[in-house]
Amino acid sequence: MSDDAANLLQRDAREAAALRRADGADLVGAALAHLRGSPSPDGAAPGTPALARQTEGLREWARGLGLLLNPADLPAKVVRGGQEHDLFHDETTDRYFKVTRNGIFGLAPGIDLALVSSGQDARRFHLWEATPLEYLERLHLQNQLVPGLNQLEGILDLGDDLAVVTSQPRFDLVAVTQPEIDVWFARLGFEKVTECGYYRAEDNLGIFDAHTKNLVRFQDDLIPFDVIPCRPAGGFLQFIADTLAAGHTVRAVRTVTTSPRPS
Repeated sequence: MSDDAANLLQRDAREAAALRRADGADLVGAALAHLRGSPSPDGAAPGTPALARQTEGLREWARGLGLLLNPADLPAKVVRGGQEHDLFHDETTDRYFKVTRNGIFGLAPGIDLALVSSGQDARRFHLWEATPLEYLERLHLQNQLVPGLNQLEGILDLGDDLAVVTSQPRFDLVAVTQPEIDVWFARLGFEKVTECGYYRAEDNLGIFDAHTKNLVRFQDDLIPFDVIPCRPAGGFLQFIADTLAAGHTVRAVRTVTTSPRPS
């Protein structure tokens, strides 16, 4: 082996060890950056990789960092969470671990077209089944709202499928009302765009699915622990701008369809 090759391997080993020592919030960003930069199999420029490439890329990334888990690494008994997670509580760290379930990675907001009468706007707000990349984007943006909220603990190898394992602090479930949530987001500079969705033009940040089950009160503040944040673009961004300019709010159409979403 040449000196250059040996030095390269040593550098890669040092970088991998540094990432393993990094906290899980840093690993969320690292995994996201890896998927965003994954080249396509035909050598085309990096873009949004296909679902199969996202899955394999995430598995490769985790294996290289010693973060690839198998089912025996998790407790035998877990609790079913929401749509996409199984949960278990670790008493040592007092954190709740969340494991994505059945290849489902939550929902991602966008727009769909409906059949409507002439003169009506055919666009409607929609929640689509998210990809692993969109799931990681969601965790990353949640961490910007609440630093350190999500830690990436590993990737569970399930053969033909995988699951993302993350953890969050345990929160006492102090209920809040939707009007309280409205006031909290307004205080942060957001405008209401759906019944449970808000948008801030200053940094192009949308927060959706922000209902009473996905935020809790913590001391004198609210913690949005399971909302869906995004950076709207293209037709979706224009739809939000048009909706707010008209003084309207729209109702989300929730779905778990795997059908291709409109571009």
